[in-house]
Amino acid sequence: MVLTSKQRQIGKDNYADALKVTRRQFLAGAAAVPSAAAMYWGYDKLKGDPVKVAVIGTGDQGKAHIRSMNPDYLDMVAFSDIRPSNQKNTLTATEEKFGKPVKLFENYEELLAQPEIEMVIIALPLHLHAPATIKALAAGKHVLCEKLMAKTVMDCKEMVRAADQYKKLLAIGHQRHYSYLYANCLAIVEEPDIMGDVKHIRAYWHRNQTAGGAADAKSGKYDSWHRAIPDEDRNCNWKAAGYESLEQLVRWRLDLETGGGLMVELGSHQLDAASIFLGKVHPLTVQGVGVTSFFEDNRAIEDHVFLTYEFPEDVVVSYSSICTNAFDGYGEQVMGTKATMIVQQELDAFLFREGVDKDTRITWAENRTTRPTADSGSSTQWVTGAGTPETMTSRGYREEQEHMAYLIRNPQLWEGLPDDKAQLPRCHGRVALGDAVITLASNLAMRKKTRIEFKKEWFQVESNSNPEDEV
Repeated sequence: MVLTSKQRQIGKDNYADALKVTRRQFLAGAAAVPSAAAMYWGYDKLKGDPVKVAVIGTGDQGKAHIRSMNPDYLDMVAFSDIRPSNQKNTLTATEEKFGKPVKLFENYEELLAQPEIEMVIIALPLHLHAPATIKALAAGKHVLCEKLMAKTVMDCKEMVRAADQYKKLLAIGHQRHYSYLYANCLAIVEEPDIMGDVKHIRAYWHRNQTAGGAADAKSGKYDSWHRAIPDEDRNCNWKAAGYESLEQLVRWRLDLETGGGLMVELGSHQLDAASIFLGKVHPLTVQGVGVTSFFEDNRAIEDHVFLTYEFPEDVVVSYSSICTNAFDGYGEQVMGTKATMIVQQELDAFLFREGVDKDTRITWAENRTTRPTADSGSSTQWVTGAGTPETMTSRGYREEQEHMAYLIRNPQLWEGLPDDKAQLPRCHGRVALGDAVITLASNLAMRKKTRIEFKKEWFQVESNSNPEDEV
């Protein structure tokens, strides 16, 4: 949706005012009181020494985790990566952040043998998530693994079973579960007097990987996933790590043996958000189209995907991810009978009332949300705003790390307790399994050109039923 600067401000004001009538309104001021926000997610300041953590895989996501670490909660002591370019960058970054050398292990199994390490963050290519996680759990480490959980549904189930067997925490990095912005948006979606009956969510992640239509773009040279190979990585021992070539290691997202394509890397975020907005229910069906319509670099994954999901209560969610146009950016558009909410790029949220112009400021007030007042969108009003502090826009990396560390230092909150009594990471293994089932079934629906009905057994850790064997 295209909004003028005035409409954007009005949409922000509408959103901020609506937030005042929700039960989570204190989050709007959480930027001034970080401990209050931490308490909302179920943790407080860490008592005791920071948890000793290691990072396995220091590419893009691994670097994001290192940048997000709060030294009050985590003490990074080691990392593992086989690429010299990543090793060099990580040694520099950790020296700057922690003021001390962090030990490098090229073989992550040697890292897992270090007794001082309590927790590992796994940010390896997708096909290595399951084996690395299971080995880490068996070595007595708590694990925060990046999303998507694993390459197959059975791999995901084996990861959860291993966490149960070794009695360790397993969290998956779907960071929207720790996003203050999404928490506030959910509070508004749950207000029927504001949103009405939500029947459609449009989700999207649109990028332009063509340098604006450059003449040689079809070769993939401008695609962030088709990366140039650094000279210092030329002698990397990729074969020992199980890769077919150095190109497969560096461009693993483009290969079906090592990655999962647009749905795994991007779409899983949007479907996770849609599921959160709909009460964490699972979809009933999925169908879609995936094509490689632009790039001619022999990639195995699609460059455009389009999916449609049927959810309970006749709700339909649509998702698209394209690589040749970035006009929409990424986000979600939640459409209710009374209002539309737009969540844009994890940074902003806009709210517009149905039946009035987008240039009209709407005020929702306590106890009278069914009767909003429509004020004229005067320049003074839309410039000054609603007077509510900005919602914190953390993308959730730091909070998921801090909560994990807090739980490790407070085992009485979860150890030996049933799931319904235990305090667990917000995206623990059983929650993340649901995200993985939806994403991996979506890939199957596109590639097999079929409509898939989700089976409840696919979402059950105890069952061996899975879409890869049954579709």
